[in-house]
Amino acid sequence: MVTVESAHGPLRLIDVYYAQNLEDIDALKANLSPNKIVYIRQAPITFDLQQFAGWYRPFSTILLDLERDIEELFKEASSTCRRQIRRIDRMPGHIAIGRNDPVVCSDFRKLYNGFVARSRHAEPLSRSRLDLLRPITDVFVAYFEGRPLCGHIFVRDQTIGRVGLLLSASTRLEGEDPPGFVGAMNRWLHWYEVRLYKSEGMLQYDFGGAGTDTPREAGIAWFKQSFGGRQVLEHNYIAAGPVGRVAIALFYAMRRIRSARWTSGPGGRLTNSGWTDIRRAAAAKEHEKSP
Repeated sequence: MVTVESAHGPLRLIDVYYAQNLEDIDALKANLSPNKIVYIRQAPITFDLQQFAGWYRPFSTILLDLERDIEELFKEASSTCRRQIRRIDRMPGHIAIGRNDPVVCSDFRKLYNGFVARSRHAEPLSRSRLDLLRPITDVFVAYFEGRPLCGHIFVRDQTIGRVGLLLSASTRLEGEDPPGFVGAMNRWLHWYEVRLYKSEGMLQYDFGGAGTDTPREAGIAWFKQSFGGRQVLEHNYIAAGPVGRVAIALFYAMRRIRSARWTSGPGGRLTNSGWTDIRRAAAAKEHEKSP
């Protein structure tokens, strides 16, 4: 389990990745002060948070087993995936990979914020947020003839040997480079990371989600599935104190205002994004049972 904590005015936000056991969650619950919000991300088991009036969301992702032979993993990728990786392999003099140094981090922010501005699917990445993530992440950028074309940020849990894609960006929407070539570079960067992490003794490579709720998500899931691997269902939770709950409600209310895709529903304010209000869902079940 890895955690990162940040302050947003009076609020304390804690992101928890890969919580493995009930003891970890009990410790978090014991310290859940009124102004704290705890995001439990990609837990392999379910937890009982009903008394904390939290939210739940299932999370589908794809894992590659890095304990397997690398050639076996490559053979399981689709023919398109293998062909594009080989295409980039044939131009080593033009390709460079950067990892974790200040220039790479700066280039990734530019890539990501430019990508977000065009796709409008997420919030920009601030320098302070990236600095906060640095102790638990790896930042990669792939360069073609000196220009950054794509990049990834991975959460790294050394204890359990797992890395998970957290953020990804490319120049695909900028129009300067053919989208097909940028896509091939992105595939090649994933494969470079797979080989690198295997050499470093990591055990699992997590593609960071494979949702299909929207056409955009389905397209991204198709890209990730082209590498083979195993699809698994994991579990996301939000637990918050009273002040934190109000802040979450306001945050998602503002998001609904900004985007026509957000709609309210009987499951609570986060129903639109796939989140289920645990307390309301439990109350609804009890109501259904009553005569």
